[in-house]
Amino acid sequence: MAKTYLLVGIPGSGKTTAACTCEHPTLIIDIDCKADRMENIKHLIVSGDVTIHPVRIPLVADSFGDRALHPDGKIKKQPEGYIYVVDLLNRILEDDEEFGRYNTIVLDSLTRLVEHMKRLLIYLRGQGKFGKKSDGDMNWPSWGSYLSNLEELFTEVVQMDKNFICTAHEKTETEHDTSTDTTITLGYWPMVDGQMMKKLAGYFDECFFMERNVSKVKGSEYFFRTVGKKYCARTSLKLPELAPADIKELRRIHEKS
Repeated sequence: MAKTYLLVGIPGSGKTTAACTCEHPTLIIDIDCKADRMENIKHLIVSGDVTIHPVRIPLVADSFGDRALHPDGKIKKQPEGYIYVVDLLNRILEDDEEFGRYNTIVLDSLTRLVEHMKRLLIYLRGQGKFGKKSDGDMNWPSWGSYLSNLEELFTEVVQMDKNFICTAHEKTETEHDTSTDTTITLGYWPMVDGQMMKKLAGYFDECFFMERNVSKVKGSEYFFRTVGKKYCARTSLKLPELAPADIKELRRIHEKS
């Protein structure tokens, strides 16, 4: 049965590699544009188990010089990255025959996708499509539109009849205690702005945080954190707090317990 997974972690924590441990063939929608250079999954690409679909679209099509000279100005050309990815996901949802052979779809990563979406919203606001038409806030999107876009996106994609895996960078929520001059960690969340930061995990069957342990004997070992007091990690499976970062192995552990 198809399942949905949210994998959260800092860069280098093994998110993309772990995403390639589900049922193949796997399609990676590579918004980060790095998967085809990863040594950890090169053998899977060569064998045809994993296919990379890179999204090599700039955040902003305006020239770097123009943006540098007018950092507070309107974006002149409509950013296309977010629309491209959403259209691609829509084709998968509509059973486009090009994607029929894949058992697993990986969105890598949500963090980069929302960067594309913000630029589109900033552009549309600058065009007077929505929001205040003032000059003082043109470089920020409407947060209501930002949230509704993500809500609509994930409500749909988690219902696809394939395994769906989404990766996101990790964000630490902190609070400074002025009385003791110390910083307290409140929680660890996906790096998404606004209300979606604490809502996102609820769209998925499983939400895991990546843990990397390094030792002189075993080298680097990667794990899924499945629960945790300050983490939004959660699972429907019977798993230990730290489990091997291998989705197929998780199912075997669950079945044995």
